[in-house]
Amino acid sequence: MEFTFDEDQTLFAETVRDILANECPPAAVRDAWANATGAVPGLWETLASTGVIGMTAPEADAGLGMSELDLVMIMEELGRAACPEPVLEHTAVAIPLLEDAGSQPQRDEWLAASALGGRRLTVSLGSRYVLAAADASAIVLPDGDSLHLVARADVELEAHLSVDETRRLYSVRWTPTPATLLTDDPLVVAKARDRASVAAAAQCVGIAQRLLDFTVEYVQERHQFGKPVGVNQAIKHHLADVGKAIEFARPMVYRAAWALSTSSPDQGSASSMAKLLASDAVDLACRSSLQCHGAIAYTVEYDLQLWLKRGWALAAAWGDAAHHRNRIGASLGI
Repeated sequence: MEFTFDEDQTLFAETVRDILANECPPAAVRDAWANATGAVPGLWETLASTGVIGMTAPEADAGLGMSELDLVMIMEELGRAACPEPVLEHTAVAIPLLEDAGSQPQRDEWLAASALGGRRLTVSLGSRYVLAAADASAIVLPDGDSLHLVARADVELEAHLSVDETRRLYSVRWTPTPATLLTDDPLVVAKARDRASVAAAAQCVGIAQRLLDFTVEYVQERHQFGKPVGVNQAIKHHLADVGKAIEFARPMVYRAAWALSTSSPDQGSASSMAKLLASDAVDLACRSSLQCHGAIAYTVEYDLQLWLKRGWALAAAWGDAAHHRNRIGASLGI
């Protein structure tokens, strides 16, 4: 088993981190809470021009032909920046799903345009709500055991509130037809769910790391009784526990991405283990950073709340810790 990263993969992740630092700073994420789309203007186009949006599409369809292992560190960086763009739904799930569906009118019509970022895709694989549906060109929706690709013009949307206001959520009313059918292959559907879980887990790890970094910096700067609050043993223990949780989750997320990229027989259980550990890690990071920051963490003016709310949302998205714990137990016959 080999799931270490080569120089190109590391350099790509570092490049994405630099792009996000320049184009998706906390001020831009905050502005996205209030604008009409919940997105950062121009960021989608920048990510498309650098190849991020279409990296999982085949080279013959204008993509980079990269795997889940190539993508996993990119997803971690997107989480670290609290990027509001639906790259998880579009790049990590929908585009590979189109490829897996095989040559058919639906696949051939949408894949190249989606790889270039000109068409946006989002997905719901059983969730009550669909993220960024209003701005999508098409939505992947479940109907029983099958998945359908439905044009935005053919659905009715109802907006719902989210704890993270950059995550614009919608319920969808639509009618499945033979023309919208994308796949009814249970293995393809299961792998799409696993891809979503691993991509969400990677973002959770990125968010948890950013929260830990924020909190370490704060407790070093915040003084009480003439000394930094970070010298208190209780604070050290909280932050050490968060760091340990991240260090346990991160390699499992990478291992799950490797399992998906190689179609390993245990990709399902590996994906659930990754999401379980990542959900627990980001939940602990949220609770610990909130406590260590004290009352200031509750204020909407303070940037920490942007990552707290994204962390809480993603910890529950694509299966929360309890769901994946039960799935692992079932796979073990427990």
